[in-house]
Amino acid sequence: MMIQTLKLFQIGLRQITKDGMLIVLLPSPFIIGLIFKFAIPFLNGLTETHLSFSLSPWYSLADGLLVCLTPMMTALICAFLLLEERDEGIGEFYQVTPVGDYSYLNARIGIPMIWAFVQLIIVTSLFNLTDLTFGSILTSAVVSTLSSIFLAMMVVSVADNRVEGLALSKIMGISLLGLLTVWVIPYPYQYFASFLPTFWIGKLITEGVSLLSFGFGFLSCFVWIGLFIQKFMRRI
Repeated sequence: MMIQTLKLFQIGLRQITKDGMLIVLLPSPFIIGLIFKFAIPFLNGLTETHLSFSLSPWYSLADGLLVCLTPMMTALICAFLLLEERDEGIGEFYQVTPVGDYSYLNARIGIPMIWAFVQLIIVTSLFNLTDLTFGSILTSAVVSTLSSIFLAMMVVSVADNRVEGLALSKIMGISLLGLLTVWVIPYPYQYFASFLPTFWIGKLITEGVSLLSFGFGFLSCFVWIGLFIQKFMRRI
């Protein structure tokens, strides 16, 4: 089964290389990381000089955005590829072949999101602005990757075609509100956003490694995945 899964993954990879939009998404986390690493400190120098205002208190928010956006880019690729194959009837063809549901699912989401997790560790280690500990990077990466899996499943479950998927992908940004509340909403009111996995990512970024924050973040991801799993499996 693993060989069949890898073959399916290679087929999907070739499809991605033929799609200009999806190719752009592949290196986008590194581009975003470079922009954050150099543009934000540069802007901070300008604001401190000319406006007597420092952006440095918001550096950790930039790190949180980087953690959230990196696997989200891979999730978008997964979702668009699944929708494209649905539009062309390829997905239905795979369902009646020996690869079955789970090999197809692993090839289109499982393997790519493993890569997203590794990529997130690399990108965040290279480009974070606040000297995050490896523990914070690792725990937030687990939650962020699982959160992106749920977002990919949401798009594929709800959208009927790639055009609708493109529109729904913009709604994925709403999930980042959980991250933002950690910085802008005072305690304890910020916990109204605790149902969003990104809220717990923000906690792991600002407060460091916490078994409680990691546990709740992990749990919230599986609740969301559980809400979409049946519909998702029917749609692929």
